[in-house]
Amino acid sequence: MKRLFAFFLAGALSVSLASGYAQGFPEAPPNLKEAQARGLQRLSGEELKTFFPGAILSRGTTGKHLMTYNADGTIDRKGFKDKAGRWRIDAAEDTYCNAFARKQGPEEACFAVFRAGDDVHHFDYDVRDGFYAHVWRRAQPE
Repeated sequence: MKRLFAFFLAGALSVSLASGYAQGFPEAPPNLKEAQARGLQRLSGEELKTFFPGAILSRGTTGKHLMTYNADGTIDRKGFKDKAGRWRIDAAEDTYCNAFARKQGPEEACFAVFRAGDDVHHFDYDVRDGFYAHVWRRAQPE
């Protein structure tokens, strides 16, 4: 009987932990047009400057990362495929851009950023194709 209780308790805890983890990052609209249609607010270049430089936790199409944007324009990505690169804010286009080293050379990607609606998370959309790229929030100091 104790084993049965322990089994159900372990199952209940794993379900609650999994659902809590899933709630860590909200689901994003699939593309920039849908984000606009839902009335999400796009951040301006000036608003982006309040987040960068700084550290953010990111979940994207390739996994989860801790991204550290340094004041000297460098970026360190830890998590899925640790990498280093460069970043900048394009205030005229209301985007932030980053470039990571690749075999073919660095490739810059620029992102339009929308508030998720919870005043914590933000959604990134690649301006080249308008599709969702990441959801992120400020990293908490350790």
